[in-house]
Amino acid sequence: MASHLGGLSGAPLVRVERLVRSFGPRTILDGLSLDIEKGEFVALLGRSGSGKSTLLRALADLDDKVSGSGRLETPDKKSVVFQDARLLPWKRVLENVVLGLDLPDAAERGRTALEEVGLSGRETAWPVELSGG
Repeated sequence: MASHLGGLSGAPLVRVERLVRSFGPRTILDGLSLDIEKGEFVALLGRSGSGKSTLLRALADLDDKVSGSGRLETPDKKSVVFQDARLLPWKRVLENVVLGLDLPDAAERGRTALEEVGLSGRETAWPVELSGG
């Protein structure tokens, strides 16, 4: 995706048109289009692996396997801060989720929390196996 820097009067600060990104057979972003106007505050919400970081990487020109078009109006200097892993890599996913919970139903609460974020069935996975790890 090419970023075109510079000011276009009246144009959105961010414009993405028909953005597509796949990882192997799995399509993560499928024809995504959006405009973000000056002064708007936007939050990207979604379950693990839904494409939030992929979109940000595309906007920062850090992913050359994205198709579609986009424009990001920015100052001359761009900065990117990557997400940090907050999970202990030597513990399984469920063990990380219930860490510090000293309750008889901790495992059940952990499974419920994983279900709420779309990670049911990933209880025994290692953090590195998750999107964002």
